[in-house]
Amino acid sequence: MRSKQFLGAAAALALAVGLFSASTYADTLAKIRQSGEFVLGHRESSSPFSFIGENNTGAGYSVDICLKIFEQIKEDLKMRDLKLKYTPVKPADRIGAVKDGRIDVECGSTTNTVARQKDVAFSFTTFVAGARLLAKKDAKLTDIDRMRGKTVVVTEKTTTERVINQVNSERALGLKVITAKDHAEGFKKMESGEADAVANDDALLLGLAARSANPAQFDFVGKFLSVEPYGIMLRRDDPAFATVVDKAIAKLFSSGEIFKIYAKWFESGAFKLPMNQYMKENVRLPNKYGVQ
Repeated sequence: MRSKQFLGAAAALALAVGLFSASTYADTLAKIRQSGEFVLGHRESSSPFSFIGENNTGAGYSVDICLKIFEQIKEDLKMRDLKLKYTPVKPADRIGAVKDGRIDVECGSTTNTVARQKDVAFSFTTFVAGARLLAKKDAKLTDIDRMRGKTVVVTEKTTTERVINQVNSERALGLKVITAKDHAEGFKKMESGEADAVANDDALLLGLAARSANPAQFDFVGKFLSVEPYGIMLRRDDPAFATVVDKAIAKLFSSGEIFKIYAKWFESGAFKLPMNQYMKENVRLPNKYGVQ
C-alpha cells in the first residue's frame, strides 16, 4: 500500500515538475494559435515610432514593422483570418506586459540592453538612434557645458535616464534631473519652461518637435550622448517565435522594403532624419547587439 502511495506521489511530483519546466519556456505561437489573435503592444506617444493614430490604433515606424511580423505569423501558421489586437503600453510597464503575456510583441522605441535581456528577448535591431538634449534656441544652450546647474527632464524607466545621470556625475554638471511618465509629457515640461532641456533619443525628439506648434524654435544641445539600438521586444526562451519575428525583419532588409518604411516616417513632411551609417550597416548585416 505504501509503495503504491509512493509511486502515486512520485508520479504527481514528476507531472508537476514537468508542467513547471514547460511553463518556464514561452510558446507564443501556440498562444496565438489557440486565441486566434496576435496582440501588438504599442506606445502612446513615441512618435514617429509608436503612438496612437487614427481609429485609436497603433501607428508608426515600429508598428509598420510589427505588421509585417503579423503577416509572417499568418503565413507560417496558415491562419488567414488571424485577428490583430492593438494594446497600448507605457515605458514603465512595457517589459512586464511582454513577460506576463499581455502583449506578444512590444513595437516601440525600446533600446536593446544587456540588463533587459535578462527579462525579455529582442529581435534584430530595427533602428539605431542616439541620445541627445533638445532645448529652445533662445536659451542658447549650444553645448553640454552650458547646461551646468540647469534642469533636464527625462522619461522614467528609459536608458536615457541612466545616460543623463551618468553624464551628470562624470562631468560634475550639477544638473537637476526630473522625470516624466512618457515622452510627450517630457517634451511639454521643456516647452513650458519647467525644464531647460529634454533628454531623449534624437529621432524621438525630432518627432515631438515636428508635432509642436513651432518646430523651428528648438535645437539640439551638443552632440550624441550615447548610441541606442532599438529592437522589437518579445518573450525570452521562445526560439520558434523569435525565428518568425527575425524572418519577417530579415525579409524587410533583404528586399529593401525597410527603406520605404523609413522614408515614410523619417524623410517626409517637416520631419526629416536621413538614415545614419549605423542603421545602414545594420540593414546590410542584421544583428542583435545590446548595449550596457
